[in-house]
Amino acid sequence: MSDANQSPAASTADAAPMADDGTDTAGTPAATAGRKPAARSATRRPRDTDGADSGRLFVTALARGLDVLSAFRASDGPLGNQELAERTGLPKPTVSRITHTLMEMGYLSYNPRLANYELGGRTLKLAFTALERLDIRRIARPLMQELANNGDMNISLTLRERLSVICIETCEGSALIGLRLPVGARMPIATTSSGKAWLAGATPEERAAVLDELKRQKPADYPKLRDAVAAAVAEVREKGFCTSIGEWQRDINGAGTPIILPNGRGVYALGLGGPAYLLGEQDINDRYGPMLARTARAIADHLGGVIHPPE
Repeated sequence: MSDANQSPAASTADAAPMADDGTDTAGTPAATAGRKPAARSATRRPRDTDGADSGRLFVTALARGLDVLSAFRASDGPLGNQELAERTGLPKPTVSRITHTLMEMGYLSYNPRLANYELGGRTLKLAFTALERLDIRRIARPLMQELANNGDMNISLTLRERLSVICIETCEGSALIGLRLPVGARMPIATTSSGKAWLAGATPEERAAVLDELKRQKPADYPKLRDAVAAAVAEVREKGFCTSIGEWQRDINGAGTPIILPNGRGVYALGLGGPAYLLGEQDINDRYGPMLARTARAIADHLGGVIHPPE
């Protein structure tokens, strides 16, 4: 069944119920008698859950639904079931049931003419509620904007989401040419200055979990990524910020520093970035990096936090 002719209601084949643990009951031996079992698990991409799927309390069906919602990105247009299946590694019939359920509950909206989905009103309400409850955004924004104006660059406040960091606030200077990162943009955690800053501010256990997942998903790149993270941890301890010089994108440079809130309220990263020809390595180390660290420290002071992880 192609996305082009699928209605929002699942077909009879797609409507098989799911067991409590998320297993398709159509895939049980009773339902597959006389048919060769489909080797679907081999096609699934590794889920970067940091071990979250261990234990009896983990609900696989819920995790699959959240994986589908997480497949949408800020830079995307609508997505069809085939694209969602490719991004999540889930079988397309499973994705069809999940998207139909999410649409019925208002978490996805469906375009019957194009047979694709966008995030729905209930998902947006959750996102806006989460953002509004973050006091750090309200405190950080004026300080971020001042820094952006002083350097004509992009300033972003991020938090970790699996093997990425996601922008929860962003400010831009007045330059016509520069790095543009909207709220909701994702960046890789091990090659960007904000991502490495988050890792530098994380606990050793959190950092080790991320590195283990990077090793599993990117074995060929892992030695280089591990060394880059170790260097960032040392940079933050020594200078208050770490750098990314062409690591994420060849023509983009940046700096980042962690903001560690007290009482387990989380780790954030404040980052700056821009084109390499406007934001050189020496400029970052001599001027913009220290400015970033001062801004992060001012934000942390308002919230009772720090920018250096404990020794």
